[in-house]
Amino acid sequence: MPNTTDFSTKAPPGGNHPKRSTLKRIRRVGLSLLAVILLGVITFLLVPSPIEPAKWIAPTAPSFQEAGPWQQNNKLSSAQLVTDAPKSPEFITFDKEGNLYTGDSDGKIYKVPFDGEGNPQEAQVFADTKGTPNGLKFDDNGNLIVADIKRGLLSVNPYGTVEVLADQVDGKPIYLTNELDIAQDGTIYFSDTSTYGRVMFKEMAENKPHGRLLKYDPVTKQTTVLLEGLYFANGIALSSKEDFVLVAESYHYQLTRYWLKGPRKGTSDIFSDNLAGFPDNITRDEQGHFWVGIFTTRISFVDQMHRSPWLAGTMAKVPESLLSGASAPAKHGLVVELSPQGELIESWQDPEGSLYGVTTAVSHNGYLYIGTAPGGSQGVHRVPLTK
Repeated sequence: MPNTTDFSTKAPPGGNHPKRSTLKRIRRVGLSLLAVILLGVITFLLVPSPIEPAKWIAPTAPSFQEAGPWQQNNKLSSAQLVTDAPKSPEFITFDKEGNLYTGDSDGKIYKVPFDGEGNPQEAQVFADTKGTPNGLKFDDNGNLIVADIKRGLLSVNPYGTVEVLADQVDGKPIYLTNELDIAQDGTIYFSDTSTYGRVMFKEMAENKPHGRLLKYDPVTKQTTVLLEGLYFANGIALSSKEDFVLVAESYHYQLTRYWLKGPRKGTSDIFSDNLAGFPDNITRDEQGHFWVGIFTTRISFVDQMHRSPWLAGTMAKVPESLLSGASAPAKHGLVVELSPQGELIESWQDPEGSLYGVTTAVSHNGYLYIGTAPGGSQGVHRVPLTK
């Protein structure tokens, strides 16, 4: 009997139902995800901001393309590495013998000697503050005075022993001791950057002044507040005549001058404004000129954010961990030299980005020594001070 079994496959009516069912499930999942995302966005927008931002129309940033002291150049591009022992040498100073000292973010302070021909030797650990040393300056007794952002104003003796000089003022904490300078009579002027106690994007978005200029008297061992209401108080430098002290206000791209002597004693004014970036530390050279490290060039989004309190308040709701890239330094090294009157003499730049995140520029023995902070290039560098 012949085999009449039909093994051919024919799609039954409606055989494409499984495919349509799969597509429907994908659509349902997609719509559900979209609904969740929209709900999350709406919730995020409705949640109150943790700050009440102040509106500020920032001045138009100077152009690096136009002729003048801001014109782009590569004076820092050929920088020589002095030492890579400190990864983030925030500030640089020298002792009477010409040895270089700098701190690192892990608390260690390094000493870098030089040979007879001026070549840097291997870095040595000089002390450990167990904090984060930023500002460094030797007093007349050979003690290294340190502004430590975690521990306050410190004194480190020649043997590396650390002593706390001040961590409070008027019965309240010194929140973020940042930079310093020392007068001939031993008085220490230093900055308390912010009541926030650490660098936060939220403070930049808020655009309100939380910084202070402080003074420590080594005789009475008393700390006093000289000036309040500073926008992220940072670098400190005395004039050659010590008739005024400068403090950098990083978030408003300016340097403020506080008068210590003369008819304007006890008052303040703007020394230099509309800088092309965020000023960090200030040092003074033998000619009385001021050198300012610019941590990063201007960030256009930040200036736009200051124009819109709503946008600033919204950004403040974003977790800080997600905003680290928004405030990272641009890969454009920048240092500026100012006259004793605050006039911009010239800028030193590395637009190639091999040296960036500059915090400090120190003129010493024919070189400009460069320090940086976390987020920038690593190690101490220097360039010859030849024009």
